[in-house]
This record gives sequence, C-alpha cells and structure tokens, in this order.
Amino acid sequence: MNDVPVTGEWDVVVCGGGPAGVGAAIAAGRLGRSVLLVEMEQRLGGLISNANIGTFCDTPGGPIFDDLLARLEAVGAASVLINHQRYYPPGRWRCHPGTTAAVLMEMAREAGVNLLLTTMAERALIADGAVGGVIMVNKAGRSLARAQVVVDCTADADIAARAGASFVQGDPEDGRIQHCNFRWGIEGVHSEQLPPPEELEALCAEAVASGAIKPPDTIFGVDRDCFPFSRATGAMILGGWELQHVDPTDPHQTTEAIAQCQLAALQVVRFLREHVPGCEECRMRSAGIFTTRESRRIVGAYTVTAEDVLSGAKFDDGAVPAWFWTDMHDPAPGRSTPYPLEYVVANRPKPGDWYEIPYRCLLPDRPEGLLVAGRCISCERLAQGSLRVIPTAMYLGEAAGTAAAWAVEAGISPREVDGARLKRVLNEEYWQPPTYD
Repeated sequence: MNDVPVTGEWDVVVCGGGPAGVGAAIAAGRLGRSVLLVEMEQRLGGLISNANIGTFCDTPGGPIFDDLLARLEAVGAASVLINHQRYYPPGRWRCHPGTTAAVLMEMAREAGVNLLLTTMAERALIADGAVGGVIMVNKAGRSLARAQVVVDCTADADIAARAGASFVQGDPEDGRIQHCNFRWGIEGVHSEQLPPPEELEALCAEAVASGAIKPPDTIFGVDRDCFPFSRATGAMILGGWELQHVDPTDPHQTTEAIAQCQLAALQVVRFLREHVPGCEECRMRSAGIFTTRESRRIVGAYTVTAEDVLSGAKFDDGAVPAWFWTDMHDPAPGRSTPYPLEYVVANRPKPGDWYEIPYRCLLPDRPEGLLVAGRCISCERLAQGSLRVIPTAMYLGEAAGTAAAWAVEAGISPREVDGARLKRVLNEEYWQPPTYD
C-alpha cells in the first residue's frame, strides 16, 4: 500500500451513505468522534433519494430516524399512513425523497461528519488481523482513509467480504435471491381513454409476438406472452418491474438486466404511442434504476432467526427493536407478493410485542475493528425479510456508529463493547412500543 496516498485519518470510517450509513456516521459524530462517510452517489439516503423510495415501513427506526421524521414534518415533507389492521403504530411514513436527502445532509453536517461523495469504498486495509482503514477510489484515483474502526454499510457486505469475513448468500437449499426491481416512470397516459382489459391484452400479445416488445429475460409477475399486461391485475404494469434470478453481486448479470429493462421500457413507450388509445403522447419520465433486496449476509457472533422474529425474542444485547413482518419477494418455490392480511398478521410479532436484534449480529467473525450494519447483518434469510427495511437499517446503523464511537473512546475493539449498555441507551431508555391514539 506504499503507493496509495493517505487522504486522512479518522476515528471512524463509514462505507455507504444509505439509511444504515447515515445512521452510523451521525451517531458517531454526535458522540464527538471524527468520522468520514464514503458514498458512491451524489446524495445521502441510498434508495430513498436515488430510487425515490419514500415509504418507510411500520417498524421502529431509533433516535436519529425519529429526528429525521420530525425535521421532514416541519417542512411539510412527511405524513403518516394509518391502517389499524395492516400497519403497526404509529403507521407507515411517506416522505419526500429529495427533501429527505437534503435533511440527511443537514444532520450529517451538524454532527461534524466529513463526506466523500462520488467515491467508492473498495476494500479494507488489514494489518495483523485488524482493520486499519479503507481503500477508496474516485475521480482523483485511489487513496487510503486510515481509521480505528470501519463500519460496512454497503448493503452487500462488500467491505466485510473482501476482508475475509464469512458470509452466506441466498436460500441455503438452492441459492435463490429475492427479486430485484427496475423502477422507471411513464407520464402522459390518459387512463380514462384506455381500451378495456381484453383489448389491451390482445394488443400487448400482438406486440410481443411481432417482436416489437421483448420482455426482459428475468421478468417476474407479468405474463411474458402479453408483456407488459398482467392478467392477474387486468392492467399494464408500467411503474416498475420485479426481476428474478439476478445476483446483485454479479456485475455481468446486473448489467444485462438493466440493459434489457431500459430497452423494454423504450419499446413499450413506442408501442403505446402508436397502438394504444390514450397513450398517444406518453413518454418515459425516467430511464429507470435497478434496486435490490438481498445479497450477502455476514456470519456473525449471533444469527437472527425467523423464530426470533415471530416469537418476539429478547436478548441482553438486543440493541435494536423491530416488529415488521417477514416480507419476501421470492422466486419459486418461495413465496412472493401480493400477501393477504392473514399472512402479514401471522408472520410478525404479536400486537404490542417486538423482537430484538442483538449487537452480536453486527460483528463479523473477522477481522477485528470492523462492524456491519444494514440488511447484510448476521441473520437467516426469512428474518432478513423483516429487518431489511429502511427504519431498521437506520437503527442498526445508529447502533453500529454508537458502538464504534465507544470503542474508539475506550481504546478497545468493537467486539469488546458492552452490548447490554448499548441496549440500555438505544432501546430500553429510549423506545417504548407506540400505540394508536
């Protein structure tokens, strides 16, 4: 590494600026640690801001998450959706993605977090079995950020995997991975002028048969012979498509999936404009973005199980409470959406109860000095269907950032941080199960 210039030294380096990453960086910064947050996009928030995902599921998000919601409400950028049967209190939040990115930037700056945007965290610097920093790459080239503790919030455990940490991926029996999404937009459709469903189906089938529209190879939930028409819903699926059997860690697979979806979206628009009444002036609103739900999961000091989720398991180091249901978007033989209310109710903790995610799940088996937060923590696949959502990811990030700050302050490894203390501060002394008024 002698040929890699050192860009600086920090107490904590956080890799990834999505919900987990901003939670980790802000937490460590608020505790007085010097923090560098490395993010490959131009804004903070991950899929919130980059894929316009503004719906936050009904599960606790922690102090930083609650601060974010309060700031968003104050500028008219957040509202809560209440459904007493399907959503646990206080409900499901809907937030404006662009405002969320700006507020997260404000919170990071207030916490004294140093930022490197448009920069990818490549891998950890390892010396004597411990992390000593992160190798980064951007327009200026490759550089080294030295750190006492590194927090991997890449969503895919990229840093941990490249550092030799043990991990698993996909279903243990056949390796299948939850669906990815291609989220794109269309505008200019006058829905009141559209033909009846049977006519739409016939038009779409003719377009596919003639080669005017070529469905993506991995499309899920839409009939290929009449794509993009869905016989199950009786309508065209135009807001985004689910994709099966695409590995988010394989750049060849993801590139091909993205290319096929972009071309299919263009073909659909051309077809609609030429052949479907009400669509004569439609156009693409965006080129689309590829989003993912699942990839690597580290093998940590504890693994959250599906039984833990359903039984409301509690732990001495259970720093992060959660109660979302086990939401899987799974290829066959697994299950996928839409799920009836009965399934949702049966696959989450009982009303008023919750499960806890132990701090040990954030600790990979190696190397020392590394924490992992977000959907890629140590958990079973079905449990990951519950804990992968935005509020829980931010809560996990806050737990990791708090532990990292304490480790630096005490001069110890993150593995030596008192998990019971972390639970007291972030869970027992802060959070109580909310109820509907």
